Order: sequence, then C-alpha cells, then structure tokens
Amino acid sequence: MNEEAPESTRSAERALLYALIAIVALTPLPLASNRPVPAALLALASGGLLCLWGFMAATRRIAVAMPAARLRAPLALFGLTSIWIFVQWLPVLPLAWADPIWTEASAALGTPLAGRLSVNPEATLTGLMHLLSYGAIFWLALQLTRPSEHTRLAITSVTFIGAAYTLYGLIVYVTGNEWLLIYRKWAYTNALSSTFVNRNSFATFAGLCLLCATALFINSFRHLMIIDRPARQRAVLIAGTIFGAAGMWRLATVFLLMIALTLTGSRAGIASSIVGLLVLLLTYLRGAALRIWHVLFVTALIGGAMVIALAIGGDLLAERLTRADAELAGSSRSTVYTTTIGAIKTAPWTGTGYGTYRDAFAAYRPEALSSIFFWDKAHNTYLENALELGVPAALTLNLAILLLALDALRGLWRRRKDRTGPALGVAATALVAAHSFFDFSLQIPAVALLYAFMLGFAVSQSWPHTNRLAANQVASADGRRRPAS
Repeated sequence: MNEEAPESTRSAERALLYALIAIVALTPLPLASNRPVPAALLALASGGLLCLWGFMAATRRIAVAMPAARLRAPLALFGLTSIWIFVQWLPVLPLAWADPIWTEASAALGTPLAGRLSVNPEATLTGLMHLLSYGAIFWLALQLTRPSEHTRLAITSVTFIGAAYTLYGLIVYVTGNEWLLIYRKWAYTNALSSTFVNRNSFATFAGLCLLCATALFINSFRHLMIIDRPARQRAVLIAGTIFGAAGMWRLATVFLLMIALTLTGSRAGIASSIVGLLVLLLTYLRGAALRIWHVLFVTALIGGAMVIALAIGGDLLAERLTRADAELAGSSRSTVYTTTIGAIKTAPWTGTGYGTYRDAFAAYRPEALSSIFFWDKAHNTYLENALELGVPAALTLNLAILLLALDALRGLWRRRKDRTGPALGVAATALVAAHSFFDFSLQIPAVALLYAFMLGFAVSQSWPHTNRLAANQVASADGRRRPAS
C-alpha cells in the first residue's frame, strides 16, 4: 500500500487485516480445525474474505499491494498443482487410465463405472479445499501486510495467539490434563496439547508462535547493542529494557511458549523448533551494524532460556527418548517409509489422489507392521505427497513453497530495514520443512494456515516499497545507485 493512500483505503485494508487475523486466531480452537465442519467453515471464511478483498480491489476501494507478476513462478506452480488435484478427482477417465480399484469395483458390481485417478474422490476434493484455503490466507497476508506497521501487527498478533493457546494448555495440564475443550482426552494424556489432539502438531504451532515472540523480544533491545555508548552503559540499558515493565511481557511470552513446547514431549517438534530459532538468529547477521558477537550474545540468551525450560518441563521428553517403545516406533516408521516408497513406485506419475494416504496405504500395509500404532499418515509429508499426488506434482507443490521461501530469503538482502518479516518466513520454513521429515503437522489446518499467514507477510515484506523501487530505477538510469529500504 502506498504511504500516501487516502484514509478510507487504509481503514478498509486494516479492517480486512483484522478479519484475517481473526481467522488465524480462531482456527486452532475447534480441535485445530482438523474435523470436517470446522475445516469447511475455515474454507468458507477464507474464501469469503478473499472474494471480499477481490471485490474491493476491483472497485478500487483498496490497492493491490503486491502484483501477481512478481510471484508468477510460485503462483503458476501452485495453480498447476491445484488443477492436477482436480483432475485426479474428475470422474471422466477411461478405466484403463484410472486407478485399478475402479476396474475391480466395476467388475464386482457388474456396472460400468467412470474411472478416476483418486482412490477416494471425496478425500481428494476435501484435500483440495484445504489447499485452496491455505492459498487464500497466503494471498490475503501478502496483500494486507505490505505496510510495515501491518506486518508488526501481524507478528504481535501471532505472538498473543500463541500465548493464549499456550496458557489454556498449561491450565489444563496442571489441573489434571483430562480435558480437550468439552471432550475427555483420548490421546496424549501425559502431554500438553492445548486445543490440538496431537502433541506433535501443537509443538509445531507453538514453535511458529515462539519464532514471532522471539523476534519481538530481540527487536526490543537490538538497537541498544550498537549505540555509541560504553559497554557497561549498553549492558545496563539492555537489562533495563528486558526486565522493565514494558519488556517483561515479551520475556514472559517467550518463556511461556518454551515451557509449553517442552511439555508436549514432542522430540521432532522440539528439535525442529530449535532449528527454526537458530535460523532466525542467523538472519540477524544481516542486521544493520550487528556483529557476530552480538548474535552470539542473543543466541546465548535464548539458548539459556531454552535450557531452563527443558530443565523445568523436559521430564516427558527425557522419558520418551529413553523409553523402550521409542525403538519400536522408530522401526515401525522405517517400515512405513519403505512400504510407502514401494507404493509410490506403483503410480509414480499419477499418484493415488490427494488426501488418500489412509486408503492407499491399507492396500500395501505389511503384516509385520506393529498394530500398536495407527498409520493414517506417513509421518513424512514429502513421501505422503509423492504417493498421493505423484512425484511430478509433489515436486511442483514443494517447489512453489521453496520459491516463496527463497523470495523471503532474498528480502534479507533487498531490504535495509524491516527485515523481521522475511527473517520469520525463512525461519518458519526451516521449522516446518524439518518437522515434515518426521511428522504431519502441515496436514493439520491450524498449523498449515499459520505457516501460510507467516509466509505471506514474509514475502510481502521481502520487496522494497513500490515508490522507492521506482526511484531506484530512475536513479539507475541516471547512472546513480541508491539502495532500497
């Protein structure tokens, strides 16, 4: 949005942004929206808000802050993936081209059936609904967080959203850990999971919120590390900022999220969150005048807080690392991975249909696989996507996300200030990418939507503002070089 836009335009964009933040805030509430009704409501809300934004942009009540041409490659790849999922659902293929299950069903029923690539068309259509919902949230965040103050509002909102769900989870945990909203807990009764059923998914959600909380915490005193004052005075100013009345809530929020993360007992979730934090801290090396020792100081500060959090709430994690069934779970996952790879080879180009892993895996499940664990997910998003979408479409989807993350990474070099948004996008991508090797958090709507929101404001802030870009282009034509902010 142009800084000289009329107040009516700014007000309309702020209203849309508040509505978007409300969707992000409410999505984790009904069991992380991982049930048909809340998922449908999420699709309705995100789609409705996108249509409203489109109408207001078409009638010039608001501006298109980020033209699609800047992101033509990732948007085209995402669009191709969505079209392919729709093709998998279509009931118009000859049986010879379709999944063999339709030939068998036709023979068993004695009735001609239209062929489909998907073994479960309803699940594929539901999966497409989820994917388009996340795409809508990304696009809205991309357009509505263009002004720096909007991005700061988005980051602060994610921090408070994470703190609210964490506080609820801690209250439930210390009062017996028996309830999941209005339901009796039926899984993970010894772990903190807040409004999520699965502790690993909440660990990813808490990790993403922790990134935003950590960025706010560091930014509150980062400028004090480089001011022209003696070291002792700087130390006093930094300590005053951290432990002052205004700074304590930031420190408390970071520590609260760290405690909750450790109480989930999620090995992959905690490890992936640490990876995300390390990536975030590394991005501060691009900060103005920051030196390696500044980053090491901040790393030691955050690392110390994490060590304290692990000491307080890490008993469950330690138990899971040494428990006997951890080895059984590991061997079972290895068997699932091997079986999934074998299943991929049976339909490497077309896949079995997006969202159909549970149905497809049942046909390949080996008898030797332990029955203690229920395998409706591959616990590896990359393998699961390859089985469901086919290898080419899985690569297309992952490449679209990678290109967006790389655009955020380039934003650390494009921008001279306001780099927090791009930095969070890079760190969030590192977190979810690492966790996707071991679990399925990105298949939980609340997690995927939060990541899409964060990636949206990261990419939006990775580009200098339009009016300054134009000034740079004019200066370049005159042979003068002016850096973009």
